[in-house]
Amino acid sequence: TPKGGQYQVTLADGTKVWLNAASSLRFPAAFMSKERRVEVSGEAYFEVAKNNSKPFRVSIRSAAGEVGEVEVLGTHFNINAYDDEAGIKTTLVEGAVKIHANQSTHELAPGQQAELSANGIAINRNIDLSQVVAWREGYFQFNNTELPALMRQVARWYDVDVVFKGRGPADAFSGRISRNVPLQSLIKVLELNDVKVQIEGRKLIIMP
Repeated sequence: TPKGGQYQVTLADGTKVWLNAASSLRFPAAFMSKERRVEVSGEAYFEVAKNNSKPFRVSIRSAAGEVGEVEVLGTHFNINAYDDEAGIKTTLVEGAVKIHANQSTHELAPGQQAELSANGIAINRNIDLSQVVAWREGYFQFNNTELPALMRQVARWYDVDVVFKGRGPADAFSGRISRNVPLQSLIKVLELNDVKVQIEGRKLIIMP
């Protein structure tokens, strides 16, 4: 999917996958082996068709080279594996999944998130699921989100480059806004919250 794009696909087994902006999914035309294996980069939301005899596996790889795998029989979950994020986050919405990485395995319960990074796998048991899946519903949703993380989402959706010439406000941001709003409207919201933005073509410069 390009920056600013979103796509939904149904795989041969009936599994539904939603792809966020600047994301990709690699999968076979038909699942002929004893497993159903796909590979994802960027961000994707999965609703996996249940098949106990043929497990569904998602291969993931971080920009730093960490390799992991999500194993599932039938469930709903979200994977955020953008190269410009600090780690790969797998968030379970419904069902159960196992995360395999660094010769260890962790099982998630609904509402939990596993983050794969150079330090290993960290489990967060207190996740705001509405924030994680808001993109699929057409929203930005922030919950105590720092400005750099917020602007990475803006850059991917509006297909702009974001440059920090200063640190910007140290405050974290919370709120929900439609991804259909024009970029200029979103910039006005940022400026009302003490973020000084200078526009140069397709470049947004965050000023001190």
